[in-house]
Amino acid sequence: MRAVEPELQRNWGGQAAANFIGGGAGAGLLLFTALAAYQNSLWLYRTGLPALALIGTGLTCVWLEIGRPWRFLNVLRHGGSSWMSREALAASALFPVALVAIALHLRGLALIAALIGLAFIYCQARMLKAATGIPVWREPAIVPLILSTGLTEGAALFIIVAAAFPARPRWMLPVLIVALVGRLVAWQTYRAHLRVPGAAPRRSVEVLNQIHEPVRIAGHLLPLGLLMIALAVPPGARLLAAVAAGLSLAAGWYLKYSLVCRASYNQGFAIVHAPARSPGYGHAGAKPGWT
Repeated sequence: MRAVEPELQRNWGGQAAANFIGGGAGAGLLLFTALAAYQNSLWLYRTGLPALALIGTGLTCVWLEIGRPWRFLNVLRHGGSSWMSREALAASALFPVALVAIALHLRGLALIAALIGLAFIYCQARMLKAATGIPVWREPAIVPLILSTGLTEGAALFIIVAAAFPARPRWMLPVLIVALVGRLVAWQTYRAHLRVPGAAPRRSVEVLNQIHEPVRIAGHLLPLGLLMIALAVPPGARLLAAVAAGLSLAAGWYLKYSLVCRASYNQGFAIVHAPARSPGYGHAGAKPGWT
């Protein structure tokens, strides 16, 4: 039934998805940059600046999507009630703290910036959950999914960038393995919740089913296998780790884009009980477009 069944939302498109992609990956990368800096402060330049560039690119994309971009400062006025405002406030604190830490090689300050970055990812996750008109966003399991995806992307990006340098922290491969397992569990849990009848529109479930196998196999199982081989065969570890990291990163970005732009069907309309029409009787209502 047209205009009654759930329809794909059009308010957030590819530019909004770019904010979740760049923001999550950049904030995750900043965390591992801060940790690696305790071994070698050069990582603050090598991966810290790319992390800020990713976050900034994502924010710029969503800013350009606003109909009246120069009114963006209004978003800072509602920190007490809006997760979007909290995201903007976290970003406002993140950039100056991180830039000072990078410029002055302050490892402790870099760690503080990384914690602000984690708060930034959390705000993004809660921003999606707060959009109650979109069933696949309001599902509580989306919060750990977005958090685990950002951390996985950050670890993967660190390994990719580190491949250009002679040495990297040895703990990064195990960290990516743990992050991948965590993201896979979060994804399976999220998908299981939305497969329950009445949890999401039929078309949303169809999109999630379409992306499940590519995300599970190419984005998790294959990278995990490559990372295990990399740990067992040190001579080829650098190449195998870079390939595994690339697959992990691509899967995270594909997942976020699909959630924001492809699976985001709105609530639609439902009739709890159809009224009686003379002559006739009332009957059970309908909820078109739902499983």
